[in-house]
Amino acid sequence: MAEKTYRVQWPLLIVIVFLVMALLAIPVWAKKKKKIRSVVINEVTRVEGKIQKPEVWYLLPRSNLSFEGFKLDKKLAPKIVEAVKKEPF
Repeated sequence: MAEKTYRVQWPLLIVIVFLVMALLAIPVWAKKKKKIRSVVINEVTRVEGKIQKPEVWYLLPRSNLSFEGFKLDKKLAPKIVEAVKKEPF
C-alpha cells in the first residue's frame, strides 16, 4: 500500500491561525471599560451646628401584666366553613 502524503498549504494555514486568534481576541475587545464618574464641587458651603444623637426611651413595667382573652359574641367557625365551600372565582 502506498502512503498518502499531505502537502501543507501555508496560505490556508496562516488564514486559519489568524481567524482563530481573531475569534479568541473578540471577548477582550468586547469588554467595556468602566467609566469613573467624578463630581467636582466648585463652591464651599459651611454648615454650623450640633449633631444630634438619636435617643430611644422605653419603659419596663415591674409587675407582670395579665391579659384576658377576647370574648367573641358570635362564633366564627360557621362563617369560615361557608367561605371555604364557596367557589373562589
